[in-house]
Amino acid sequence: MFSAFDVFTALGGLGLFVFSASGALTALRNDMDLFGVALIGCVTGVGGGTIRDVLLGAFPVWWIADPLAIPVCLAGAAVATLAQPIVASRLKALIWADAIGLSVFAVLGAEAARAVGAPTGVAIFMGAVSATFGGVVRDVLLNEPPLLLKQDIYATAALLGAGVYMGLLAIGWGRDVAAAVAVAATFAVRGAAIVFDLPSPKYARPRRDELDGV
Repeated sequence: MFSAFDVFTALGGLGLFVFSASGALTALRNDMDLFGVALIGCVTGVGGGTIRDVLLGAFPVWWIADPLAIPVCLAGAAVATLAQPIVASRLKALIWADAIGLSVFAVLGAEAARAVGAPTGVAIFMGAVSATFGGVVRDVLLNEPPLLLKQDIYATAALLGAGVYMGLLAIGWGRDVAAAVAVAATFAVRGAAIVFDLPSPKYARPRRDELDGV
């Protein structure tokens, strides 16, 4: 059995790699040059965790102190670029890579917030921030509609995963097992939303002009 440190290190590397790959795939779909692809890949990989650390007042932000963060992001961008000839649909690859990154960073974000003493509710919210805001920055920079604002289940899956992680810790589960279960739960929900096109729950009252026309 891996130690908790090994599990979280592995999850961090995986999350960075796939998120940077998703950023690179988006940049490639927009015909950016190699520098742009690498930049968008890195921004996507570290963006959510950077915003989380700024909100928590944790300075310097995590990737500045991690010598492997940027190389892993660059590796993800490079693999995405080289894999273009064998990827049938860059959009599908982007969506699934993003789903993996979302699942991993929902847990890592919650753990990072918990580690600095944040309350449970804040830790769950920070899990969602870590999981979604790298993609938001990516999409805004490339002038694409952010996945976060679309109607399928996205941020909801991240909140669920972070909640599962914190809940399992609260009932005495170890960090490594709780993290693995929470990542799997997040990916299952996000994957189901992708495959079955499940909409995010919403509630909207009719507008006054709609009521006037009845």
